[in-house]
Amino acid sequence: MQFITTVTQKGQITIPKSIRTFLGIKEYDKVSIEVEKEFIKIKPTEDIIVLAGKLKPSFKKNILKAREEMEKNYQRF
Repeated sequence: MQFITTVTQKGQITIPKSIRTFLGIKEYDKVSIEVEKEFIKIKPTEDIIVLAGKLKPSFKKNILKAREEMEKNYQRF
């Protein structure tokens, strides 16, 4: 699948609808942009908020104790 699109004055491009549909990219979704040598790679990615609750900590620590330690050791300027 290959398309040609135009870069606007503001440096924006439009991802063609067929590509957005194929990749499952919807309005307001986040995408990752990587530069590799002479090309740009754009791929769908999840917003950090979506990851909330999906990741499990590798250590078991009481959240209240962690909060107390943070407040005790955190220096405000």
